[in-house]
Amino acid sequence: MDSIFSGEARDLVNRSARPQSLIITIFAAYSRFNGGWFSANTIIQLCAELDVAEDAARSALARFKRRGMLISKKQNGVIGYAISPEMRKSFDQGDSRVLQRRDSPINEGWILVAFSIPEKLRSVRYQLRSRLTRIGFAQVSGGLWIAPRQLSGDAISLAKSLKVEKYMNFFSAEHMAFVPTSAAVQEWWDLEGIQEVYTSFSKTTKPVIKYWASKNNVIDAARAFRDYTTILTSWRHAPYFDPGLPQEFLPKSWAGYQATENFFELHDKLAGPALNFALNIAKR
Repeated sequence: MDSIFSGEARDLVNRSARPQSLIITIFAAYSRFNGGWFSANTIIQLCAELDVAEDAARSALARFKRRGMLISKKQNGVIGYAISPEMRKSFDQGDSRVLQRRDSPINEGWILVAFSIPEKLRSVRYQLRSRLTRIGFAQVSGGLWIAPRQLSGDAISLAKSLKVEKYMNFFSAEHMAFVPTSAAVQEWWDLEGIQEVYTSFSKTTKPVIKYWASKNNVIDAARAFRDYTTILTSWRHAPYFDPGLPQEFLPKSWAGYQATENFFELHDKLAGPALNFALNIAKR
């Protein structure tokens, strides 16, 4: 049976073409440099650069507004959309995970999360389980979850956001017995599946890297915007699935290393021109 990571690997290319995903990236990567707001016309123009039809863009914007992710707001009489306080907080927190290199950490032990959420809150319990997985935790058994200790802050923030603190306990732990920790890690995390996500991402970035390497630092701002936005849309989920295990617990040919190098090579080259392009569109 396929793991969720196999699905994620297959979904990388599709995600980078979805209007909803691209618009989230536009707001995350560019709107905060414009006060967290873009006019509707700016969003439509930026989406057009990404081959997103106007009807599809407007439909996605309406959906985000209904969900409270975006707020309809006028500036100087111009209709537009602002990111909600919750979305701004999510974007700000995500920057450290998505846009900062994570070196393999020193083995500082583990964080254990135990919870027992009543049946009347089972939808919240489902959200908690799903989101623990998506920040890098693995299930040991039942209501007991594990992650490298450096993810403590992420888990505490998650508990607070779901308002389930009273149902949860957090522990700092060491693995003692009865199998080697490296073997236990293989059981807790689907490392092969995470490898597949990274390998798929590297394949999507290879032709983009080749293209820009041939340009000798001559930057086409519109092309930079298109390439960086689609690459970032593909990338921004991958660091959350990866728990950031110490190198001693990873396969020797860990695909995350190459994928990370590929992303940051493009990020360093394209993020600035892409931002300038978006802000210039916003000024028109």
